[in-house]
Amino acid sequence: MHRFLIASIAMAMLTTPLLAAGADPWPWKSKAPVDPALATLSHVDNVTAAIDDSLLTISVKAVAPAPGYSELTLTPRLGDPDDRIFAFDARGRAPQEITSQVLTPVSLAMSYADAPLSNLDRIEVYANDNCMAYSVKDKKPTGCVSKAMPQKPGALP
Repeated sequence: MHRFLIASIAMAMLTTPLLAAGADPWPWKSKAPVDPALATLSHVDNVTAAIDDSLLTISVKAVAPAPGYSELTLTPRLGDPDDRIFAFDARGRAPQEITSQVLTPVSLAMSYADAPLSNLDRIEVYANDNCMAYSVKDKKPTGCVSKAMPQKPGALP
């Protein structure tokens, strides 16, 4: 019985994509549509990115339109695949019952194990009223310059 269990675990590990623990797949490789229940956040205050052992981590400080937003995430925008800019929308799931429209600070961090690091110069994160960018190449904040368009919720990337 022990051998069967060990063999089953080994087979599962061999057939599972190797992503770092807690890392998400690179959104442009995913065929999943944007969840239509995720709303774009109100404002982005800060964006940083770091690469460590081939793992790209994007950290965002933003503002949600009300308290209680959950499932904070970054969804890809459609843009020029050759401009070396990867643009995202900062989104989250609105609470079932919004008791007050009070702008609420939130933060999120997304890690990607299969990002195309050699083709990556800039990360841009959009909200309803602004965009903030970070130059991965220069390791500093920079301005948004892409013409990437948000995906319609439910549309395939």
